[in-house]
Amino acid sequence: MPRLHDLRLLLRLNVTLMVGAATAFGFLLAVPLPLAWDAGQGGLPGQGMVNPAVALAWVVSGAMLLAAACSAWNQVQERDIDALLPRTAGRPLPTGRMGRMGPWAATGIGALLFVAALGCLHAAGELAAVLAYGQTPGFAHAVSPRAGSPLSGVSLSGVSVSGVPVSGVLLLLVGVGIAVVYNGVYTPLKRVTSFALLPGALVGAMPPLLGWMAAGGDPRDPVAILLYGVYVLWQVPHFWLRAQRERIHYARAGLPVPPAQFAAGRYARLLRVWYNAYAVAVLMLPVFPLLHAPLVRAAVVLLGVALLAVSALLEVSALARTAGIAGDVAAGRGAEPGAAGTGMPERGGIALRAADAALPALMLLLLLDRMLPLF
Repeated sequence: MPRLHDLRLLLRLNVTLMVGAATAFGFLLAVPLPLAWDAGQGGLPGQGMVNPAVALAWVVSGAMLLAAACSAWNQVQERDIDALLPRTAGRPLPTGRMGRMGPWAATGIGALLFVAALGCLHAAGELAAVLAYGQTPGFAHAVSPRAGSPLSGVSLSGVSVSGVPVSGVLLLLVGVGIAVVYNGVYTPLKRVTSFALLPGALVGAMPPLLGWMAAGGDPRDPVAILLYGVYVLWQVPHFWLRAQRERIHYARAGLPVPPAQFAAGRYARLLRVWYNAYAVAVLMLPVFPLLHAPLVRAAVVLLGVALLAVSALLEVSALARTAGIAGDVAAGRGAEPGAAGTGMPERGGIALRAADAALPALMLLLLLDRMLPLF
């Protein structure tokens, strides 16, 4: 059995906790203040209303277990690459601390967690209809969405919303799809193309959407799609700016990440496109009927403007680096092919911290907007 420390590294506990927080955010955004609902309000005759906290616990547990399972499988798949990167060389599989049977043990641990995750997601999906419609699972007669739910005002028949079934099977299939894309598409593609992050970002942004769906929300709701887009757009600059710090090690490991593969000018342009898109997506949130408090709207706008300002700093920094490399070449000192500056430029570090801080700040602002009517 792996030691507790090795198990924590194998399951990437810090990332798993972030996944749980993002899932809870999506749930609470779709169902404001779920604990305030009365136990029997809106239920069927003789049937008690399910406590939304139970559904929240199921979906958060499912998302965290799924993230842990995917992490264990990912480390089995990439144990040779992990040994070449300082950031991951201390993991239990590259160091051999789990023994010769370590990869098999990690695969088995991932499988057990995956089965448990699917069970939790199925249970959360079975409660989604109850939360959205005030309906007990298994009943299939016409009902209306609960007032205040993200689906209120939508005409329903049976247990579907605009053709989207509200059932445990839906969330279960989403969980399977996340694992297939992350471990079956994204992880192998990392060895092939610098744009493997794109399918990885699509599944990495799923936790808030999982929470939204577990609360009975329609995944095709424009608000849900926009929030999902914000998460997708954040992941690209987040990963690229972190990879920039270890670009030499990524190159030695044979991983074609943009900071190591592209010339400074091209990499800087691609990074600015993603960073600007992230900022613009944040600025679009006040346009949709998601925010109600004027102060919160203003704060979100300021957050988006701040990200645009940081993106402008990135542009100035990129021009300076390009000019510096050109000066080295002109002076005969040469430059490393594809170099984007040695180490992490200070402004790149600022951009990374700003991108990472803006996302939880946005989550808090959106939840604050939900809570202000209580005061």
